[in-house]
Amino acid sequence: MIGKAIVIMVPLLIAALGGLFTELAGVLNIALEGLILSGAFAAVIATEISGSFFIGITAAIITSTAIAFLFAVTSLHLKGNIFVTGLAINLLVPPLTAMVSKGLFGTKGVIRLEDSLGNQDVFMTLAILLILTFVSVVILRYTPFGLYIRTAGINRDFLESRAVSTRKIQTFAILISGAACGLAGAIISLRLGVFIPGISAGRGWIALVAIYLGNKKPLPILAACFVFAFAETLSDSAQGLIEIPATIILSFPYFITILGLILYSIFKK
Repeated sequence: MIGKAIVIMVPLLIAALGGLFTELAGVLNIALEGLILSGAFAAVIATEISGSFFIGITAAIITSTAIAFLFAVTSLHLKGNIFVTGLAINLLVPPLTAMVSKGLFGTKGVIRLEDSLGNQDVFMTLAILLILTFVSVVILRYTPFGLYIRTAGINRDFLESRAVSTRKIQTFAILISGAACGLAGAIISLRLGVFIPGISAGRGWIALVAIYLGNKKPLPILAACFVFAFAETLSDSAQGLIEIPATIILSFPYFITILGLILYSIFKK
């Protein structure tokens, strides 16, 4: 069960680490959900056309990064309300994927691949997660770019006084989150070998919650993501074993998310 939770945690942690860059840069990025979904869709489309998982993953990263750039332009450069623009991304991506799917494959959004990545080796997956977390720690704490990101979220005037554009730093942070969400979406869809509408299943929102529960620090975020992944594993295992409607069991991870937010608010006060 723990091994399954680790596998489930992979895309969640990747998206959360990407969102961490924007949060530390002072940008509320609620577009994580739409970015993950666009990455999952692009990965399946590109893999279906090319027959290569590598091309599919690359396409997912490029697509989500491009959408993240659109989010950065509208919110930072055009001075749009960042909450509204992020929500617009989340609302735009689902019908857009359905329209493209209808045009290319004649389906309403469901696209199946002949092959899938399948479940990864648990120990290798755990090693990758630890490496990603370690790299995030190094970048954010021990590099000039990480210092700029953290300063952008705390003291913008200081950055501007050093001739460093806060807007540029925040744009780079948003692009990083887009690339991370694209990779997370690709892992979700290619592991299953299928794209279905809503395949992201709220992982973008859960990743955002994990950022706050982890107090915007990589290692605590890793722990928070594992808790959410373990809750999802429990809900999957409980189906058929407990005489409770399946819809209630499947909502357990989201209940844990809400409970986590409540506890975070209590401890914060």
